[in-house]
Amino acid sequence: MDIRALLAKMAKGRWSAAYKVLRDATVFPGIVSVLCEQPCRDCCQRVVLGDEPIALRDLEAACLRLAKDREPQRYSIPAKAQRVAVIGAGPAGLSLALHLAQKRYQVTVFEKESGWGGALRSHPRFSEFEADLTLQFSAVEVDFRYGAEVRSLDEVADFDAVYVATGTGGDVLGVCADWDDQLFTTGLPKVFAGGALCGADLMEAIAQGAEASRSMEAFLQTGKPARTHERAGEDGCGRFLSHEGVASQPLVRPAGPEGYTAEEAKLEAGRCMLCDCDLCIEACEMLKAFRKDPHKISDEVYTDMMASPPLSSRSLTRETYSCNICGHCRSVCPVDVDVGALMQLSRVARMSAGIHPAALHDFWLREMDFAVGEGAFASSAKDKTSCEYAFYPGCQLGASNPEHVLSTHAHLSERRDVGVILGCCGAPAYWAGDDQRLQANLAATRQTWEDLGRPTLIFACATCINLFRHLLPEIPGVSLYEVLAEAEGALPPAPFTDAAVFDPCAARRETGMESGVRTLAARAGIQLEELKEANRCCGHGGHIRVANPGLYDEITRNRTQASSQPYIVYCANCKEVFAARGKPCAHVLDVFLGIDPNTPNPSLQQKRDNSLRVKRELMKQMQDLDFRPDAHPWDELELSIDERLQRQLDDKLISAAELKEAIWSAEQSNDKFQDSTDGSFVCSLVKPVITYWVRYRQVDPGVFEVLGAYYHRMRVEREGKRS
Repeated sequence: MDIRALLAKMAKGRWSAAYKVLRDATVFPGIVSVLCEQPCRDCCQRVVLGDEPIALRDLEAACLRLAKDREPQRYSIPAKAQRVAVIGAGPAGLSLALHLAQKRYQVTVFEKESGWGGALRSHPRFSEFEADLTLQFSAVEVDFRYGAEVRSLDEVADFDAVYVATGTGGDVLGVCADWDDQLFTTGLPKVFAGGALCGADLMEAIAQGAEASRSMEAFLQTGKPARTHERAGEDGCGRFLSHEGVASQPLVRPAGPEGYTAEEAKLEAGRCMLCDCDLCIEACEMLKAFRKDPHKISDEVYTDMMASPPLSSRSLTRETYSCNICGHCRSVCPVDVDVGALMQLSRVARMSAGIHPAALHDFWLREMDFAVGEGAFASSAKDKTSCEYAFYPGCQLGASNPEHVLSTHAHLSERRDVGVILGCCGAPAYWAGDDQRLQANLAATRQTWEDLGRPTLIFACATCINLFRHLLPEIPGVSLYEVLAEAEGALPPAPFTDAAVFDPCAARRETGMESGVRTLAARAGIQLEELKEANRCCGHGGHIRVANPGLYDEITRNRTQASSQPYIVYCANCKEVFAARGKPCAHVLDVFLGIDPNTPNPSLQQKRDNSLRVKRELMKQMQDLDFRPDAHPWDELELSIDERLQRQLDDKLISAAELKEAIWSAEQSNDKFQDSTDGSFVCSLVKPVITYWVRYRQVDPGVFEVLGAYYHRMRVEREGKRS
């Protein structure tokens, strides 16, 4: 039960709304408000301040008296064909029967006694309990058969599912031996069990009826029962919440024997501090935007992964792909809850089921294919077949600035037996949930490492080293910045005298990497400021940019404004993000190598060209081989794109390669539209996931001015022949 919602409504005197919360959670509020032993009071945070806990059961009783509208809701949904037998009309059996009847299943309850209630029938207040049962069942159709003892399951063999809830010592049907306390199944096909029969107390029996109904519904719809993941099962809350500044308030005691008056109930409910651990929500832009706590997200991830509708609503798509998967939520959580891991699980499940929004990761997956294909290269030092170390710069460092790789490799080679591996750690596939592509890349990487003699890898990228530690733990690795920091001597003049160090999210547990960067900055004479929040994602992680551009902008803006000082970074993606926002920043390799950090971000095509340059030069140095990139008929086209449009195209992740191919195809086939007002042409290029559209005009032979471009996920079907 959402106790905060219940008490917030009661504090405002919204009795009918509060009753709905109470009824939906407890099924039989008239019974629960009398017999519940209130274990929740042991966890009430009021005791931290020296107060008595909230008198919840008394408030529930007041809610029942004060609510004017207690009629159960009637659901206008089609009746279902499946028939369910419930054996036993005690609290557990009635709870399951009510839940399934509300969903219009055909429910028949068999009870050997002359009426319902089970063990409650002997209670002195049973007349009140029976009135509650009558009220709750008044909106549904259930076939109650009293005086009908079921002595064999053969008697209910024609039902689609059976729930045995015959009470303490009532296992005459032999269903308890193989009972599953998570699924409520037994060792017998289509037979479920629960309640006091399986050792539950009264409140647990009612709760189990609700849970078992969901497991049984999954069975009826898919053929397999399913856990509902809605059981609390906590021994205590840990009391890790802070209540600084909250005033002490004594328990409100009712003036009369009938219980709380309306005003008394409002005052007592108002003592609730509505406390909740929201540390992760307040610390994360994504969680704050969607306002869903981890428990809610875990429920939605679970239901989204279920096999078929209506159990699967796919309600979490936007959130799933809006997460940076940076680990910050876990770092602030007192009990290590990792929402990013849930989102990653959801992404993998969606990809494997073929229901993922492919366009959200299509660009980066194609870039990964380029990095592990045409852009890949591995070699030991010249004239050697193995190496002690191999420099692993990652796919973005050389793309951002070739000298970061070429000059660093030259420096390392002067001091160590160093080879090189150009490729991709698989982060794009990991973030997309493409486990098949990820595993293939890991296998290829492992083979490359073995072919080089199993060297220790020198990682420049925190994401790479992080993924290798988790997915390829057999490969030893060390941070490049630890290695560079081992050398003595001054560095070239630094671009800044004062700066803040921006630690990437993937370096959260890489203390050696973080320390090495600080050592290098100090040797360059930079006075470093530590950010208030370290290891926050710059916004690039998880590739949320296409899925949620507004959130991406918010995150990048917040990280940019975390300090007024320029940044020292050691992630190529971080540098690109900050430079795009005009934030003065320098990669630590700019500092180490004496490179001007103020060069503009390269375009998408320039990044590919940079990667190929790195491969070409290293291949020549290390193997004396000439590298020739793959050739395409459109490569010879020359594009004219103004600077502003180029930035827009890069923001849209549209590279010159797609523009050239689209224009070349249109010119070859004459498959294009002409705008009569200015003579420009519009053409399209259909790719497996997305369709590109380009507006252009020819200015010289082989030279085309690009006037605009965009893409979408729609496909345009053609009818008839083109005229």
